[in-house]
Amino acid sequence: MYVIVVIACMMIISCNTGEDDPQQAYEVAMAPGVYAVKWANGEARADVKQGDIVAVFSTASETEQSYAYTIQTSTISVANNFASTSFRSSPDFHHLPASAFQPYNRNLINFDTRKTRAAKLGSIETFWTFDLSDLSTFPDIPSVQFSAVLKAIGTYCDVYVDENSSLITNEEAKEIAAQFDNVAYPVVTSHFGDPPMIDGSSRVAILLPLAFNGGREDDLNPDGTSTGLFNDKDQLPVSTDNPYSNYRNILYLNPGLYNSTDPSFSDKWRPILSHEFEHMVNFRYHVGKESIPVEEGKALLSEILSGYGLPNGDYLMWENIAAYQNDPSGISLTQLEYVNDNIYGSYGMGLMWMSYLYDRFGLQAIREMATHSLLGLNATAVVTGIPKQHLFAEWVQANILSGTTENEIFTYKTFNVTGNRGGKYFDTLKGFAALPQHAIPYTETQKQVHSYGVEYFVSGNQGTVILKGNDIQAFVITKKNSLFSVP
Repeated sequence: MYVIVVIACMMIISCNTGEDDPQQAYEVAMAPGVYAVKWANGEARADVKQGDIVAVFSTASETEQSYAYTIQTSTISVANNFASTSFRSSPDFHHLPASAFQPYNRNLINFDTRKTRAAKLGSIETFWTFDLSDLSTFPDIPSVQFSAVLKAIGTYCDVYVDENSSLITNEEAKEIAAQFDNVAYPVVTSHFGDPPMIDGSSRVAILLPLAFNGGREDDLNPDGTSTGLFNDKDQLPVSTDNPYSNYRNILYLNPGLYNSTDPSFSDKWRPILSHEFEHMVNFRYHVGKESIPVEEGKALLSEILSGYGLPNGDYLMWENIAAYQNDPSGISLTQLEYVNDNIYGSYGMGLMWMSYLYDRFGLQAIREMATHSLLGLNATAVVTGIPKQHLFAEWVQANILSGTTENEIFTYKTFNVTGNRGGKYFDTLKGFAALPQHAIPYTETQKQVHSYGVEYFVSGNQGTVILKGNDIQAFVITKKNSLFSVP
């Protein structure tokens, strides 16, 4: 769901007891100039130069449990205290076999998606949808019924437009069906799996309800709305516990988004079809149990793979990544709920994680992760053969080093984490630790980081960074690799 509201097994050297246990000493690829800080008795110290980046993270729990720590910098220098024996710097460390990078070919005609329902163009049906005229009740949004006209029948979808719509014509409904059939469907099924069979059919009904946009259709509701939605309640029959189910494969598309004249949302309805269809496909395999960043990351990646998204100047996608770069500390890859002070940042973290995996391991690996019986990080570990703690630690480095190295372990190809891709982005992505609030504080400051979460700091002066806490890990990324000026 995309909402707009307007108003490594790897334990790296950590501060856990037993840090010298050889069973916990797994190797992780370390870029030149990156050092793991060594902990002793819950404290770590390391020399830093002006402009060095300090990454603080944890992989101590399978959940999004948070861990408190303190951080400060001192101008009194001490000897470097880096762990240099439990990590490996190697440009060829951990790769999938070449077969994993081959295109995934499938015959769409052979998949039973053409089964049609007994409906004719112009027929009217009644559906349930969310009434998004008042988002102050989020997440308890009321459901309402509406009548819709079947205005287009595609190969894999049927397009229903609100009966009270005066702007969306039959020809425009055909355009929506063609976008789904020719772009969203082949991209999502190739990369993420096949749609579920619901009530004997895998066809998808695309609904454009006015209530979904607060009753208007000429543009997005300025009081808040959703660009599109997949509601997993529609996957189950009507029951006492599920009274508002439509019991079929349904995607909701905002009619105001389709008609919007705002340049920031120009043609945004096209990638939204891919985004929400990915959610539907994911539900078939994971029944809504995927973590929020991982699942939204896949849906956002589907937009890029459909030819849209950040590489083509998408404002919302830029906002997601910028929100995560500006404030990553409260977000975890294992986060299970949308309730978060930085919900855009959750999307941004997921997009960066899934794009990194796609760039590093390729299409086949992404599809195997998406259709695996295991979830999220566990599926990734099985498919790549790399412990999840290990892979996360390499991703922590890639977020800083991408653009400074050709080593694919530390490189994004899908987008530029510190730039605007030749003016194609809505605005420049500044990268992590690029803002004043990310400078290492000079007084001891209480922080916290979630498991499978990370925060980045930049050193304002030469001195010593001092960290205190439990189940925390830290890397120092030296200035020669740093992309950032000192705040």
